Order: sequence, then C-alpha cells, then structure tokens
Amino acid sequence: MTNPGTLFVGIMSNTGLWGAIISTIAITMLGFVLFRTKVLNNESSGAIQKVIINVIIPFLSFYSFLKNADKTDLKTFGIVFGLSVVYYVLLTSMAIIWVKYLPKAIPKSVIARAQRDFDEWQSKIEMGQRQIFNRESYFESLQKKHLVTWLMCIYGSNILFATPIVLGVYPGGIELGALSIWNVLYYIGGFGLSFSLLSGVKFTKQEFKFTMKKAVLNPAFITVIVAIMLWATQFIPGAGERVTKLNKDEIIPVKYGLDLKTGEPLIQNVSVNLKGTFGPNFSSLYGREIKRILTTIDGKPVAKTIVEWFTYDKLTSTWQVYGGKPTGWFDWGVTMPYFAKPISILAGLISPLIWIVIGTSLAKTNIKQMFVRGRNWLFLVYKVILMPLLILLMVLPLVKTKLLSAQVGAILVMTGSVPPGTTVVIYSQHFKVHDDYTSQVSSLATMLSFIFIPLWLVIGTVVLNLI
Repeated sequence: MTNPGTLFVGIMSNTGLWGAIISTIAITMLGFVLFRTKVLNNESSGAIQKVIINVIIPFLSFYSFLKNADKTDLKTFGIVFGLSVVYYVLLTSMAIIWVKYLPKAIPKSVIARAQRDFDEWQSKIEMGQRQIFNRESYFESLQKKHLVTWLMCIYGSNILFATPIVLGVYPGGIELGALSIWNVLYYIGGFGLSFSLLSGVKFTKQEFKFTMKKAVLNPAFITVIVAIMLWATQFIPGAGERVTKLNKDEIIPVKYGLDLKTGEPLIQNVSVNLKGTFGPNFSSLYGREIKRILTTIDGKPVAKTIVEWFTYDKLTSTWQVYGGKPTGWFDWGVTMPYFAKPISILAGLISPLIWIVIGTSLAKTNIKQMFVRGRNWLFLVYKVILMPLLILLMVLPLVKTKLLSAQVGAILVMTGSVPPGTTVVIYSQHFKVHDDYTSQVSSLATMLSFIFIPLWLVIGTVVLNLI
C-alpha cells in the first residue's frame, strides 16, 4: 500500500494541478479588474457567456471523445453514467418530496420564531404599510428557498469549474470523457427540469415535453450524444484498432536518423510480421515483436515482448519508426490531425473565457453582505462538504473493487464541491425565487472554490488510492 504521506506530497507537487489553480485565480482576477475598470460590462460579459455555452462547450464535449475506444473505457463510461443516474435522479426526487411535505414537518417553535421576526420587522414600518403574518405565504416562501437550495447543491457548475482543473491535471485522458458522461443528465436537470420547478408551473404532460425539449436542444447535449455515438462506432469491426499477423514476414527499409558525417539517411532493412490500423492519416502500420530487458522498481531485470511500429512518410518517401500504436478511426489527433487541431484550439479557449466571466460576476457582488450572513455559510456546508462526501461514499465501493479508477473517482468527488450551476441561479433571478439569496451563496461558493475544488481533488485522490 502506498504511504499516505508520500501520496499526498506527490499530488500536492503536481505541476498540472498548481498550474490550473494559479491560472484560474489569475484570470479570474483579470476578469474582476476588467469589469471594475469598465473594460467589460454586463453586455460584453453576457456575450462571452453565450459563446462559451453555445460554441466552446460543444467543441469541448466533442474533443473529450476524440480518442481510441477500448473495452476499459466503455466500462468506465457505463459505470459513470450509472452513477450519474443514481445521483441526479435520487437527489432530485428527494428534493421534490422534501419540498412538497416540508410544511407539515416544521416545528411550531420555528413558525412562532418566524412570526416574532416578522412582527419585529413590521414594527419598524409606518402604520399604513404594515401587514399581518401569513402562514401560507411563509410556507410557500420556505418551500421555494429549500427547493432552490436543493437544486443549487445537486446541479453544480461542473462544466465551468471542473473542466479547467481536469484539463490541467489530466489533459487528453479518459477523465475528461468521464466528466462529459457525468454531465449528460445535468443538461436535462440543470437546463430543463430546474426551469420548470422554479417557474412554478404545474408539471403536466405538456410541461414535461417543454422541459425535455429545452434540455435536448441544448448544443452541448446534442454534441455529447453525437460524439458518444461516433466514439462507439470504433467497436464495429474495421473501424477500431486492429492488429493482424502477416502470413509471411516482409522486409521494409526503415530510416533510423542521419549519418553525422555525410548527412545521408541511415537505412536498415527490418523484418516485420504485424500489420495494424489506423496510423497517421488512416495509414497502415507495420510492426515487429522484439524482446527488451526492462528493470523493475526493485532493480530486478525482466524480459518483456514489445511491438515496434513503423509508418510510411509520404513526404520523405521513407519508412520511419512510429512512436504510437494502431488506433481507432475517431482518434482524430492521429487519423485526421487537420480537424483535431482547430477543435483542440477552440476547446482550449474554455478555461480563460470561463474564468474571465466568473471574475466579472464576482465584481458585481456585495462582498461584505455575502460574508456576514450566516445562511450563506450554512449553504456552503451543504455544497462543499456534504455533496462531495456523498459522491465519495458512492464511488468508494467501485474503486475498491477495481470497477472504477481512483483518478476518475476523484474527479467525480471534486464535482460535488463546485459552485451552483449558472442556469439554476439565472432561473432563480428571472423568476424572483429568493434571487438575493441565490446570488450571494453562488458568489460565496465561487470565491471559495479556489480552495475547495483542489482540496477535494486531493482528498478524493488520496482516499481512493489508499483503499
């Protein structure tokens, strides 16, 4: 078992993690300053946010699946989706039940205290403008507050906050794809269902259709589904990674660098017995099995058979050693790099644009009021302590039984600590559902996310690697 102290130091010295944290803080502060100095305003900030949601996030969703498909990835994606179903469906159902039956469970002492607070507030108002405490109105307001609190806890801003950290710590790994799979149901709940619940309309068959339409027509949702389908086609024979043994060995002239004296290419005839697809630009690769003596961690030599692959470079008309291996057609970084490059550039824009928008949002917040209200800190306990703990408990048995990797599990744990989803906050503002409360708790969670997001990534990684 890995020493906990060594593991912790290894994670905390991860340059990708610290690079992501420092970058987010610096760029967020840039957005804050740009808004306060009026270089950016509400209109420009809103325009950037529309570009992120409608353009950049769909490209990122597509980019996260541009890789070879194997059975291990398929299993991981299936498990992550199953976990997301349990998480989102169970918690959303609990929220609806909780809100529906909340008034009957409230102690009389709480109602009496609320009435005293209301009467005290009314005593400070002119006689002609005073009102009488209304129990039904109080229950309705309390229901809405609990509803929006549940929704902000369940539907966190995974895309805006978790993505930059994943890109910084695990660039190009399966973790980014797992995060996209986890977010599939977020589009339905965070974009569609939350709208219906906070709008207060009766949830009829027609309303259900409207909710689903609002969710599935989201560009990012459509892109994720399309990307998953294209990625899965690599399991069709002939479309994925394939290695076959040649009936007869072939000799190919391979270029092994240049002669230092003459500058001429050093050519060596190599006998190959394997053929693989796909290589660069859908080319076929040829390979040979060779034995190498490797050294284990404890210093003991061990013989291992590896495959050395070769590709034909049409530009120089020579065979060359290929550093990769056969892959599926949807691994565009290999098969179609001319398409993969612009997609990766656009996907890479998400981090700086997101943090600039978040900085402008913090610049609009009444920071003093945000910190002094106790209810805001209570929400923070729910969001950045209880939610990641719940996800940690969910992934623990899966990591322990090797069904899920510790890295993917830690990413899911981290998503529990991200601030509330922007769509839920926007809906609460639009429908005036405790809009002052949602604005303050969202801003508080955002400001402290620089502490809790990496903290939970470290906690999740350490705990899940030690079980």
